[in-house]
Amino acid sequence: MQQPGWANGPGPGPSDLPEAVDRDDMLPEVVPPDHPQFAYEHDKHLTPGYSTTTGYDYYGSPTTAVNNEEPPPRLILGLRRRTFIILAVIIGLLIVGIGVGVGLGVGLNASSNDDPAPVAPPTENPDPNGNLFEGSSLAASNYTDTDGFIHLYVFFQAANEELLTSKWDSQNKTWETMSISKILSDTGLNLSLIPASPIAAYTYTNPTFQTRVYFLTTNNSIREIISSEDPTLKTNWRQGQLGSNRLLTAARGSKLAALRPHCGTSTNCQVNYPWLAIAYQGEGGVIAVSRADEWEPMDIEFGPAEPGAAIGLSSVMRRGNITDVGWSLFYDEDGTLQEFNSEKLLGDWTRGPSTGFAPDASGPNIASFSYELVNMMILNVDPDGDLEMRRWEGQDWSGLEPPNLLAGDGAPDEPKFSAVAGTSQRRVFGVVNGTIHQWEFFTLSPLQWAYRGTVPTTFEP
Repeated sequence: MQQPGWANGPGPGPSDLPEAVDRDDMLPEVVPPDHPQFAYEHDKHLTPGYSTTTGYDYYGSPTTAVNNEEPPPRLILGLRRRTFIILAVIIGLLIVGIGVGVGLGVGLNASSNDDPAPVAPPTENPDPNGNLFEGSSLAASNYTDTDGFIHLYVFFQAANEELLTSKWDSQNKTWETMSISKILSDTGLNLSLIPASPIAAYTYTNPTFQTRVYFLTTNNSIREIISSEDPTLKTNWRQGQLGSNRLLTAARGSKLAALRPHCGTSTNCQVNYPWLAIAYQGEGGVIAVSRADEWEPMDIEFGPAEPGAAIGLSSVMRRGNITDVGWSLFYDEDGTLQEFNSEKLLGDWTRGPSTGFAPDASGPNIASFSYELVNMMILNVDPDGDLEMRRWEGQDWSGLEPPNLLAGDGAPDEPKFSAVAGTSQRRVFGVVNGTIHQWEFFTLSPLQWAYRGTVPTTFEP
């Protein structure tokens, strides 16, 4: 049953009413009789000669006969007195209306010739977290100083394609963002990152503090920059050997990974400290590992792998001896994220266990890192933008499982990730809708991640 309304068409009415016709599809439709407005429309559209209860026909003429014996009405200027009064009132109203109209017209014309009042510009509140280059990768590292304060570093590519870092320490508990590109350009060194370059970084302290960052420049050359003896990363930046007097070229779409394993502070570690090495995808799709002593690709190559295949490096302490460091290389081998192992000086490599399915090569790189010296974690972003994790806890790899992102003030709701990085301090950083967010997990509950806020990405000189 149709509800009353304009769109329902005419309802039943008196049989002597004319049929409603909508000639131009622009006229209102007849209102049905049960509509509240029907009574008004019914009286408004009476046919000629149809009498109302007041005794007047449609034209307002009395239906009763006029008494011919009454004296003729008095005339004013040839008009009946009533008619004259009505006309006088109408003429007066017209004169008043014309006057008002003229006055308004003059006023509007004058106001239109004036300059419009200035409009205050909108208040600018720049988003301190909205300075990421679309498709930027992430790298993260950490360091604990001699006073026990924790330092966190996050590296990314800014919207203007510069290399930036945001740093935090547990003493001040504040983030600060710096442009490494700007610091080095002031010395005459231009970094020239390719758009959406892969980024890898590592920080270590034996024998002295160093942070090294790797990325791709023109022609996909791998470049290294180093900051020494300054945990603030504000000074002592320089060009490393790689990209100056040593040249390594990565394949198009290559990912990057970098690692110098932790080895404590003993004399044995200082003498036999593990080399820093990087992993990348080289010519023909092979996965190459190059050591920092000569920056030459090692004789053993892995692959070939699909272009853009995931690559990761990590390490754990073996046999309870902090000086006995085991390397782990991860890469996409025919759809499986395969692990290979090596001694601390990167001699021979042996095949390790499979960690499970490899992430899609078109997605961001994996984040592989160790924590508590004996545990490893690998994070990846699946095609739907969800995080997946797998863990090594001394015996075997866990299956793929999603972390439980606990609720927190400002935490993104059902986040979709475009990049991820992690550190041995059990901090994880992920890009969600152009903003870097931070979580923390604990060794006894690695699946439960507490939200730790956003990382600012805007650099203010």
